[in-house]
Amino acid sequence: MKPRQRRFRNILINPHYQLKYVFWLILFGSAVILAYGIVVFRLVSENYSILVDLSPMNEEAKSLLYSELQKMAIGITIGSLVFVTLVSLLGVVVTHRTAGPLFQFKKVFNDIRSGKRGARVKLRPGDEFQDVAVAFNEMMDKIQS
Repeated sequence: MKPRQRRFRNILINPHYQLKYVFWLILFGSAVILAYGIVVFRLVSENYSILVDLSPMNEEAKSLLYSELQKMAIGITIGSLVFVTLVSLLGVVVTHRTAGPLFQFKKVFNDIRSGKRGARVKLRPGDEFQDVAVAFNEMMDKIQS
């Protein structure tokens, strides 16, 4: 028997639900990073310019220092974008652990509605709503007995 392979489309069980929360993660994360970046860069560049302009360096050395400041800002920006991307991917994984059980519940509800009274919710280890699944299955067992 061939082991079942996961595909990316299987990760997005309920794309509307999952992508909505990932969108909010990206939006909020980007806003925080933007605000933080602006404040820090303004403070650093203001102090940096005071120190560099008051120092007895030649213009070439000063321009080199300003170039290093720009490289640092670009590095922090790229790092922040990588961070938001990783948090977004984590958001997809976390929502997968909730969307999967909800999909399973809907499937069992439809089975029961179509007459399959023996249908039960079976969740994967690590999925959310384990306690709800146990309570639902116990209720269905009680109704059937």
